[in-house]
Amino acid sequence: MKTVLEAVPPELHRGEAAIEAVVEKVARVQAACPIDVVNIPEIHEEPSRSDQGERRQPFAPRMAPRDLARVLHERLGVESMINHVVVHHASEQALVDWVNETWEAYGIRRFVLVGGGRHSVRYPGPGVTRANGLLRERSRVESLRIGNICIPSRHDEAERLAAKTAAGADFFTTQILYEPEAFTALLDTLAARAALPPEILLAFCPIRNARNLRFLLWLGVTVSDALYDWLTADDAQVLARSLEQIRHAWAQIVAHQRAHGRAAPALDINLAPIGPIPPAATVALAKDLAALHRAPPIGV
Repeated sequence: MKTVLEAVPPELHRGEAAIEAVVEKVARVQAACPIDVVNIPEIHEEPSRSDQGERRQPFAPRMAPRDLARVLHERLGVESMINHVVVHHASEQALVDWVNETWEAYGIRRFVLVGGGRHSVRYPGPGVTRANGLLRERSRVESLRIGNICIPSRHDEAERLAAKTAAGADFFTTQILYEPEAFTALLDTLAARAALPPEILLAFCPIRNARNLRFLLWLGVTVSDALYDWLTADDAQVLARSLEQIRHAWAQIVAHQRAHGRAAPALDINLAPIGPIPPAATVALAKDLAALHRAPPIGV
């Protein structure tokens, strides 16, 4: 099982101190738990994706993911994969040029290609499926790895993943998950169509408090009403309950995969500690999920 750590680029106006804070967080997790790669999202201003969501701080421009990747590699020796919104490019060739430049100047070979956040907007650049094929055909990146986003609760997600895999995606990283049912149902649909991708990174995020959860809802994370009520019933217990729920969801997903005897997709972990999550909580969660993955099936 691979363990990936998500590191959000700092806001530019916060200066060097904010960059140091990100480096320190990655270093603390890395020292206590081996990290295979750092996953760096690309942050853009977007509308709320949920009526329950809440964002109290206004959007501010952030450090470019590939610049943060360079700092982490120089300071800590860790490799990164970077998320990139492909639809913002002026043309298909502009995207290919940007990816080639990112490989040649930054040494980055892993990309998670992301689409637009507004369905009503006509973007100039290619969609994700088209971008997968473009990079397979035209990029000069050695050992290129292409990832896409998976949203298990989205309508027709199985068809989307099958098309993106056929176009060249090597792996997917999910939206942050707390409940297993939509994801296991997606796996079953993909298996029935013989369209399982090689690898899926499941994103998990500990929750510090109710405000933290409302921001995740603003981002589009799906949480049932019953789970929301349980998580937020006692603000002092939100973090512990979120960790308990993540462990439960991961155990259910691993058990489902084993029950069906599936070797594919490889299920790996993307730890996404968004907000004021203590590094110790991230490390403990990584170790718990790894232990659950190694544990023999019940009855064996």
